[in-house]
Amino acid sequence: MKTSIVLLFLIILNTSALLSEPLAVIVKDLNPWFLVVLEVVLLLFFYLNNQLRGLNELANIDLSDIELFVIKPKKNSKRCS
Repeated sequence: MKTSIVLLFLIILNTSALLSEPLAVIVKDLNPWFLVVLEVVLLLFFYLNNQLRGLNELANIDLSDIELFVIKPKKNSKRCS
């Protein structure tokens, strides 16, 4: 969850750097294609993070219900003497 929030923040920050005029002054010396590539990479990391989190949830194995040693009570056997 923390990684997703950080990635979303970076994606929004990068998008606003591409689209807003006040931030354009700060990043005016940067090549816009660098920011576009960075945006694509951030989106890719966000997608991979979401997919791997889902894979992690699928890989969790719950063995709490498995009974390895089941001991059944002995039947009362009547011996004939």
